[in-house]
Amino acid sequence: MKKLSILLTICVVLLISSCAPGPVGVWNYSVTGTPQGDFKGVMTISKTETGYAAKMDGLGATIPFDKFNYNKSTKKTDGSFDFQGTPIDYAATFSKDQLKGSVSAAGMDWPFAATRKK
Repeated sequence: MKKLSILLTICVVLLISSCAPGPVGVWNYSVTGTPQGDFKGVMTISKTETGYAAKMDGLGATIPFDKFNYNKSTKKTDGSFDFQGTPIDYAATFSKDQLKGSVSAAGMDWPFAATRKK
């Protein structure tokens, strides 16, 4: 009976950890210190059949990511998008309700931070 109890506990823990939401959701983001000033808005990350998709809304425009990746084992997200004709690279580390990292273009990096909208 004790072995069954231990096995059941392990199964529940595995089930709960496999259902973790990952980065999917709606996030309030900010990019600070760019030559064009600070940017704030809403980032939406969704699961697709082949992986993930993301878009950023801010300044009255929607900017879709050309690619967006999430590595569950390292908790890292990365991707790229185009902003006003400039290719931008994005990289951040995911934690339950936070994304922290940077966006970069032309060899310059700027802090990126996001918190999950509730």
